[in-house]
Amino acid sequence: MDATVAGLVGALGGAALGAAGAWGAALIAFRAARYQADRQADAQQQQWLRQVRRETYKSFLQAAETCTKQMSNIIPLRGQLLTAEGRAATGPQRIATGQALRAFKEALADLNLEAPPEIRERAAELSREYWHLTTFTAWDPLMPGEEESVLHEDFERVDRASRLTDEIRALFRQSLTHPR
Repeated sequence: MDATVAGLVGALGGAALGAAGAWGAALIAFRAARYQADRQADAQQQQWLRQVRRETYKSFLQAAETCTKQMSNIIPLRGQLLTAEGRAATGPQRIATGQALRAFKEALADLNLEAPPEIRERAAELSREYWHLTTFTAWDPLMPGEEESVLHEDFERVDRASRLTDEIRALFRQSLTHPR
């Protein structure tokens, strides 16, 4: 009887150890599968975010470049704003500048939803440059005698806008390759 009990205890112990081992192996496999699924979901979410940002960044850069071009085109026309004929002649260019600024503001609103803080700060600086250029350049006439200094200041602002756009483009690339 002792051998039978010992055999039974041994068999039950072996079965229990085997079941515990199988259960442990199943738990490890489950955790590994869950970890892999979490990593895959995270990778898909990061890919989606990069795609959304890429489209937002592309729209923003197109709007910024159009706005900068419009600002460059309207600066030389400031001297014509003193007369009614000059204002009428520059009207289409001023309207195009206003439209470019509106498109930029829409792209900026989208950017503010998707971009990291550093990019949003640079974009806000660019927006302030455009605001100044539009407010003073597109609608304020040049007074006689101030043409050279004012035009020089305006072109410096356009250059600053171009540099800011280049800085933002570099930040976009960094954001897409090393998302935070």
